[in-house]
Amino acid sequence: MVVTLIEWEHLDSGKWKKKDLHVRGSVHTKRKINSYDPDYAKKLNETMKKIFIYCEECKEKYCLAEPCMHHLSDSEEDRAKYNAYKKKAKESQRINKQRKLDSP
Repeated sequence: MVVTLIEWEHLDSGKWKKKDLHVRGSVHTKRKINSYDPDYAKKLNETMKKIFIYCEECKEKYCLAEPCMHHLSDSEEDRAKYNAYKKKAKESQRINKQRKLDSP
């Protein structure tokens, strides 16, 4: 039989509250997120907004919730973002070529 002790903290209002579980990370202290929680996606996104990584290609920092174009996932919405980025880059390149041809 396994017995798990729960740690409690006493609040100023006189009530008791379970202490939060923390996991120590290399840079961040992260709170565990229950994957069965109805607000799991929202909490996960909030946590990902706090984690920043440096991109060598962009020479900028980006957060995991909103990655740069070089680090997008394979999800449908990220594929759409990447395709829009490529289309915009191609259009910009076409305009630049046209300007070079038009200039004397």
